[in-house]
Amino acid sequence: MENKVSWRLGKTLDGRYEMLSVLGIGGMAVVYKAFDHKLKRNVAIKVLRDDVAMDVDSRRRFRTEYQAVGMLSHPNIRAVYDVVSSGDTEYIVMEYVDGINLKQYLKKKGALSWRETLHFSTQIAKALSHAHSKGIIHMDIKPQNIILPKDGTAKVADFGIAQLEESEQGDSGEEAVGSIHYISPEQARGETVDARSDIYSLGVVMYEMLTGQLPFDGETVGEVALKHFTVIPDAPTAINPDIPPELEEITLKAMQPDPNDRYRTADEMLADLEDFRKGQTAAVGKEVRQALAENTPPKRDEVHVISRNVPRISTAGELSKEGYTRRRARERRISNLLGLGLVLVFALGLFGFVWSYWLGDIFSDAERTDVPNFVGSVAENITSDEAMTSLFNFTVVYKADTVYEEGVITAQDPAAGTSRMIVSEGIDVQLTVSSGIQLVEVPDLINHPYTEAQVQLQTLGLNVEIILEESSSITENYVISTDPVSGTSIASGETVTLTVSAGPSVSYATVPDLVGMTKTEALLALQQEGLVCSESDITYVTSSASESGLVIWQNYTSGTQVVSGTAVYIQIGTGPSATATPTPTETPAVVTDETENTDDAPETVEGEGTE
Repeated sequence: MENKVSWRLGKTLDGRYEMLSVLGIGGMAVVYKAFDHKLKRNVAIKVLRDDVAMDVDSRRRFRTEYQAVGMLSHPNIRAVYDVVSSGDTEYIVMEYVDGINLKQYLKKKGALSWRETLHFSTQIAKALSHAHSKGIIHMDIKPQNIILPKDGTAKVADFGIAQLEESEQGDSGEEAVGSIHYISPEQARGETVDARSDIYSLGVVMYEMLTGQLPFDGETVGEVALKHFTVIPDAPTAINPDIPPELEEITLKAMQPDPNDRYRTADEMLADLEDFRKGQTAAVGKEVRQALAENTPPKRDEVHVISRNVPRISTAGELSKEGYTRRRARERRISNLLGLGLVLVFALGLFGFVWSYWLGDIFSDAERTDVPNFVGSVAENITSDEAMTSLFNFTVVYKADTVYEEGVITAQDPAAGTSRMIVSEGIDVQLTVSSGIQLVEVPDLINHPYTEAQVQLQTLGLNVEIILEESSSITENYVISTDPVSGTSIASGETVTLTVSAGPSVSYATVPDLVGMTKTEALLALQQEGLVCSESDITYVTSSASESGLVIWQNYTSGTQVVSGTAVYIQIGTGPSATATPTPTETPAVVTDETENTDDAPETVEGEGTE
């Protein structure tokens, strides 16, 4: 890895930024210390690692970061000066902070006092409040991402996996990202996150500051992730009884596994932190007033009360006016000389400090040396060489490797050829040493959530490849199979392929044109397409005589794509409605005017002849 990142050292980006050293290497990017020749200052430059620069997802996250940090400007957030896209290279120019991160500080001091915890927590909460007000969720709040400059402030850094609230967020299938010991339960499950996820992570950081230990730990990453939403941590006061209960309450509220039980916003949390601070100040004031009233010294070491029961000074032997004037003049001369002496002592001390830390290096030729190339050498030979150990302070990290034999150095930091000033305590060099090929057994992961399976495999030092496959028997996002199968022993660093369920397969059918078909023809056509139509889906309506017994309407137009098995509704015509035939009436007889209706005269009926 060193060779892949150190090639930029000594080069100048865009004729302006001279790359001086590597400050850190992450999973996605490399941070360099550089010198800005235009503004004559040191800066930090974050560049995508060469091996992931062409990965679409990595470039998307990198762009999300500079979109996020470009909107932020706050004293508790690492400042960003510029975002540059030069050819195929994209990089972020940031403030160079001379200091250590909070994790390094905790390793040196262990548990912090409640005052330090309050001091750092308040500044982190202010940074989150600003980020959240811009719609940005950090998603990776941890001590490693909190930088502590020498002025005592705290700066939140590394928005590498930040998420914009207005951007699309994944559902349960989304991969969980973040540091497992500080990750929120919803983030560990791959669910949608919001600002309350950052508040949870801050609560975990506060817990670690107050107690000197993490609330959740385990042998595997999966075990730790599970504890975030299944285990209640020990109360901080059970570990450190000196923690004020109010500060413990704030910490545990921020760490609630259910987001609805946490602080809704960073401002709400800030308000409680401020109320706690004021309460502590008020307690000190009350103690002072009580001590004055009772003429007893207060309990707190930093408060001193002068007793009022001082005997009156006798007036015997009082000075005359002339004597008093001479004494005042003598005291004034002594005070002036004493003040001048103190100023000289302070100036000499200040000069010695400045000389030791700055001027000494400028006016003297510091002895420097180039770091040798240790890669490929046997670690034991290097670390036992007195000539080397007198010059370098080695730290050894073991890592499984399939290329180098066991005990051989595979990487170093700083890189070979890097110039370093020779110091009495030795130049710090970290050596990565091969632990050889380590065999691990593939665990049984079938029917486990793929995010949990991925974490378990990565904890074993294995690489993971994921393939999606439709399945009607395995729940979506759960593992169907592994390759190699569970129980197989493989070398650490090899790849395990997880076949993950994408849910049941979905097939589609095309709705046929049913209008004009008989009922039997229509049902047969639907059956052939994989569609259904039961008797309850058929309606009979009045129609013209020519449409009697035929389909005259369907709810889906022909050619529509629908899911197989969809019910189709149709209407069948019954012809015109039947009307009743009128009954004929008998025509009455008509008598003519010329004849009378007598017994002697014959009847003449209209329309008929006579005999």
